[in-house]
Amino acid sequence: MNLESVGAELYSSPLAEFVRARTAAVSEAREQGDKDLAREIGKLPKPSTGAWLANLLVVERRDDLEDIVALGKELRAAEENLDPQELRQLGRTRQKLIASVSRSAADLGAKAGSKPSAAAVHELEQTLHAALADEGAANAVLTGVLVRGLTSNGVEPVDLAEALAVDAPSAGRASKRTSKPRLRAVDTTAAERDIDEAKRKLRDAEDRADDAIDAVETLRKQLKDVTPELERLTEERRSLKSRLAEVEEELAARSSENDKLTAELAAARSDSDVAERAVSRARERVDRLTRG
Repeated sequence: MNLESVGAELYSSPLAEFVRARTAAVSEAREQGDKDLAREIGKLPKPSTGAWLANLLVVERRDDLEDIVALGKELRAAEENLDPQELRQLGRTRQKLIASVSRSAADLGAKAGSKPSAAAVHELEQTLHAALADEGAANAVLTGVLVRGLTSNGVEPVDLAEALAVDAPSAGRASKRTSKPRLRAVDTTAAERDIDEAKRKLRDAEDRADDAIDAVETLRKQLKDVTPELERLTEERRSLKSRLAEVEEELAARSSENDKLTAELAAARSDSDVAERAVSRARERVDRLTRG
């Protein structure tokens, strides 16, 4: 277990599990007796959602990112050659490529359990634009350990300060990385640690806000689907209540009629018993008179 392997795993893991995974890695390092490594792992910052999407692309769609880097070189060459026709053509290609790669990243994020918000996708697009405009930014993106998104004004070099969770000298020049960059784990002053912690909390809060916005939108859509069914059931209940009132009224009438007929039946049976006894006595009298 070392810092490089832990970092590689953390920055390509599902964003929602980053803090838990980092905590587990710190615990594992402590169990192995490597307190320095545990302390270094604990300093690794959680990436913003847009930066995380870029890191996912490095792992899952690296060819797409290399296409962007290659297109950036073509654009810079066209600018140096002052070729307006090629610039227009490459500009159209740039728009299509960034849109396509952004959609792929959003799909990857959703599959990894964190559906990105519009703000996160915008952050990714800004990062991709920076990678197109600046070779140092392109190399930084390809490290796969971005902590925050990148922006470019198209004139000055892209600011890479605190953009990476690693020391990557090649991020600022054109040479290719031949080995994994070493993760930053330097001691900082108390003020710097406070700033880092505040930034981490800010990113966590932004992630929670993004999740909350997504949850609201999901619930709004679910409510929209449920409302017609609720209205149908409400109308059905109203109809059933009306029918129930009619049935209860009819039941009351039938019950009253049943009681009346039951009483009449009892009276008729009583009259029948009296008549049968009278017939019996009359037969006996007739028999006596006949025999006498």
